[in-house]
Amino acid sequence: MPSFSTTLEQAIHAALALANARRHELATLEHLLLSLIDEPDAARVMKACSVNLDELRKTLTDFVDDDLSTLVTDV
Repeated sequence: MPSFSTTLEQAIHAALALANARRHELATLEHLLLSLIDEPDAARVMKACSVNLDELRKTLTDFVDDDLSTLVTDV
């Protein structure tokens, strides 16, 4: 099994928590990117690439909530 840094493990766990909170049966790259916005080093890299983090968060949240509704489980 691959070894991940603590930071990456935390981001993956946060992505899984985001998916779980929405009752999604799996976490997608969008969940992971959404969780990385709150990770200081990742956010710093995104800002250095001129990413508007507030706009990205809103766009991703809207996408996850609206377009990934097919991932919702009944359990």
